[in-house]
Amino acid sequence: MYLARWYAPGATTATLDTVTMTASGIPFEIMPTETLIVWLFRADTLWPAGPTQGVRAVDNKEEFSIHPPRYGRYRILEFNPFPHIKLPAIRGRTWEWSVYPPASVYADPKWASWKDTLRVEFRYMLGGTVQLATPLGSLPCYRVDAKATSKLGTTALTSYFHPAYGFVRLDYCNIDRSRVQLEMITVDVRLESTEKILEQVFWRPSDLQLPK
Repeated sequence: MYLARWYAPGATTATLDTVTMTASGIPFEIMPTETLIVWLFRADTLWPAGPTQGVRAVDNKEEFSIHPPRYGRYRILEFNPFPHIKLPAIRGRTWEWSVYPPASVYADPKWASWKDTLRVEFRYMLGGTVQLATPLGSLPCYRVDAKATSKLGTTALTSYFHPAYGFVRLDYCNIDRSRVQLEMITVDVRLESTEKILEQVFWRPSDLQLPK
């Protein structure tokens, strides 16, 4: 479960929300090389599509990424870099890719309008490890700084990745200059063993201290 803090442009106080992410571990139906994750929303954040959203995740030895929640007001996150890390995690590593959000789904006069599809280019740089204070405890994480560029402007994401929990904090700067922070506050991890985690992400045991 993530606590979502929404800051209006220039604001220092936030409105609060929660979203829950479930990693199913099963292949995504239309792209079986990726896995299915499901976002669960509170009723007051929805649009008419329903309370849940199934999206894709990449989870292998080369990379880990998730599609952000994108229902209701969370649709604005489509313009930001998606949470993504290349593995093995090497400080200073850079990479890029693009998405093409359709106006029929993501355009909204509250933040941006365009016709047809929009090209959004993501650029990432992997930083070093940081000891991050979280509701789950003090966690050693990798920091990833990313920017997105389109004809509508720029956005940014700073994410913090832990090998057992995934992305424990996501700090977004949105297309309308509002900000959103998603912070993991509770988690239920069911993995076979610490050794399995290390095998999946090519982590050196000396890099990070994993939860017992």
